[in-house]
Amino acid sequence: MTKEAALPRIERLRRGVAKKGLEGVVLVPGPNIEYYTGVRSQLLERPFLLFVPKEGDPQLVAPTLESGPYTRSPVKIGVHSWDDASGPSGAFAALRRQVDLTGEWGFEGRVPFGYLTHVMGSGIELRSADPILQSIREIKEASEIALLKEAAKALGKGFLKVPEFMREGMTELELSGALKEEIFTSGGESVDFCMVQAGDHAADPHWAGSKRKITKGLGVVIDAGCTVSGYNADITRTFLLGKNEELEEAYGDVLHAQKKGIKAVAPGRMVGEVDAATRNPLEAKGLGKYFFHRTGHGLGLEIHEEPYIVSRGRKSLRPGMVFTVEPGVYLAGRYGVRIEDNVTVTPEGCDVMTRSVPKEFGWWK
Repeated sequence: MTKEAALPRIERLRRGVAKKGLEGVVLVPGPNIEYYTGVRSQLLERPFLLFVPKEGDPQLVAPTLESGPYTRSPVKIGVHSWDDASGPSGAFAALRRQVDLTGEWGFEGRVPFGYLTHVMGSGIELRSADPILQSIREIKEASEIALLKEAAKALGKGFLKVPEFMREGMTELELSGALKEEIFTSGGESVDFCMVQAGDHAADPHWAGSKRKITKGLGVVIDAGCTVSGYNADITRTFLLGKNEELEEAYGDVLHAQKKGIKAVAPGRMVGEVDAATRNPLEAKGLGKYFFHRTGHGLGLEIHEEPYIVSRGRKSLRPGMVFTVEPGVYLAGRYGVRIEDNVTVTPEGCDVMTRSVPKEFGWWK
């Protein structure tokens, strides 16, 4: 990240802080710190907090073994390091000499309670910063969209190889492993999940995989994600070896619903309208009760972030928003079908970032 890219993000954050009447925001390792500093760190047990006051330089309390990259960040940061021998008390004392920890501060929701104990008692009042943080990050910059497209391209290349190595008799976990390898080969930098769900396992949308063997007549749902430079892609496709007329009919219904949902994506539309456009065709087929999750979720530095494409949602779509459209039907004890693409809202409508992976029934044959 360059200084030219980082500073406008910090200024947008300060404007959000001022609008909410807060003294500042407090971040922990994860997507928000990465977004504002360009540095990626793990959220572990050692206290690690970035304080962004409404005025003045951000101040960081962090373990010495992780603080080094922040001294080289394009954002000017006051770094207060601590080591395991001395503990963090000295670093927090140094922080208090730089920042007034009184009044209302916004904290992101992932801050561990063990971290909070180091600032309690100073007069600080805790408020949620998540609405500010999410509203800024949900509109992607051109550089972010480019990385999201790279991730989608790498993931798509992996999915295109599935017909070559999916065979009767291999297990869910074997197929998952083969796809992961292809995604890495295709340019994915991390594969945080690769769920293969055969037969009635696919009726549980987050089934993680097992040694169940894939056989003819059983549908196979594959839901996988990967990242490039921290930005996520997320694709789901449903496959079938052999024949299953009931599943094929359901597949057609889900595909029709998904196409309707994608067609509804445009600036100014509310997320609830996209959900309704996706959900209504399944309701008309009597399958509405089997579609029991939202239509989609935002993509960025997190696999799930704003905007959420939920029933009756009132958020308006704006150019630069990126999210999934992924209807599904799930019949317990029988089968599941889901089809998922990633879309970007454009001034004219939307761009399907994952269009390289076919979805018409039987494309894998």
